[in-house]
Amino acid sequence: MIYSKKITLLSILVSALFVSGCGTGSSNNNEKTEELITEKLVIKKVPMVVSEETYYKYLWHIDSKNSSEQKIVEELSNITGREFWTNNIDPNADINILEAWKITKGKGVKIAVIDDGADVYHEDLKDNIFLAYNVDNQSNNISINYNSITDSSHGNECAGFIAAPINGKGIVGVAPESKLILIKQEEEADSAVIEAFEYAKNNGAKVISCSWGTTAVSEAVVAELKSLYDAGITVVFASGNEGLDLDEEGIDDESEVPWVIGVGASSEINDVTPYSNYGLNIDLIAPGGDDSTSIGILALDDSGNQGATTNYGTVSNDYAFTFGTSFSTPIVAGVIGLMYSVNPDITPKEVRDILISTTDKVGGNNADYWNGFDLERAYGKINALKAVKEAQKLKVLKLISN
Repeated sequence: MIYSKKITLLSILVSALFVSGCGTGSSNNNEKTEELITEKLVIKKVPMVVSEETYYKYLWHIDSKNSSEQKIVEELSNITGREFWTNNIDPNADINILEAWKITKGKGVKIAVIDDGADVYHEDLKDNIFLAYNVDNQSNNISINYNSITDSSHGNECAGFIAAPINGKGIVGVAPESKLILIKQEEEADSAVIEAFEYAKNNGAKVISCSWGTTAVSEAVVAELKSLYDAGITVVFASGNEGLDLDEEGIDDESEVPWVIGVGASSEINDVTPYSNYGLNIDLIAPGGDDSTSIGILALDDSGNQGATTNYGTVSNDYAFTFGTSFSTPIVAGVIGLMYSVNPDITPKEVRDILISTTDKVGGNNADYWNGFDLERAYGKINALKAVKEAQKLKVLKLISN
């Protein structure tokens, strides 16, 4: 299995203790419960204004008008001693989500991330983890298996783009009130892949985010993806980062399966990135950041000194700039989570139909949309507000018709 991103999980013990600690037990347990309650009360006092997240100014995929100031690029250039080609961030490069958040922030929806591990104690992730499971050893330990000071846990990064909470720290996810099911699964066997999907389904996931692919999906996995589709679960896959035409003979990627949403990457200049794989079966693009010569996209990093070093001296070691379709995918998964939040009965087909009918047609004169589809840009870039409003509208129409 080729992982273009990784994932890790969080222990359920803290939430379980918080719920059960009010009963009888040892004084030591009561003290722990009291500490947890105090911690929860402190969290409630944190400002709940999105723009007060510590690194909000870098979140161009959330609010590109706020991030479009020349000073950000100049700041990075001065710190790194090299010139970034991005002269500015396009004011329309974001996914139009601020207005969508006035409708929903994803409360009540569970989103699964299948990847290679995550930092479940990260300050900007731990409060939104519902479950964590390791398929490889049937445990709840999804910690990464290496101690690297150059590579970060991709699963951790992906999870943050979905559900980093509004807590006055770091960044914010696309569905900041959704809950995560983090599944570590690195074994390549079909049985392991299917087990991961089944775990997500059996524990209530409505969306499953997969920032990986094999370019040779098996019939067994395709059958599982169809089963999830029929069960009302929307699965999202990354198209990959090699700049390949996936329609070429010999390529049969998970992102092309008709039962999933296939996602490519858009950049700070509001167009498809050069590295984004493309093809007739990819559905849309979403912010993934351009390559290392630009600002990229700000993600969670592993806590402390472990993990990526691409913070350019502008953010703490708990965060890092990165790029890839790996991160476009959880952004799309988060938007789908918002759609399920306002319309829990929406079907995967309806999700796809709404997503592709509400995209922004980016690319200008460089694009060639035919019947709404451009080979490199698919149906266009995701628009969160339009997608959420259409999901709402569909719910109303169904109620009227019934």
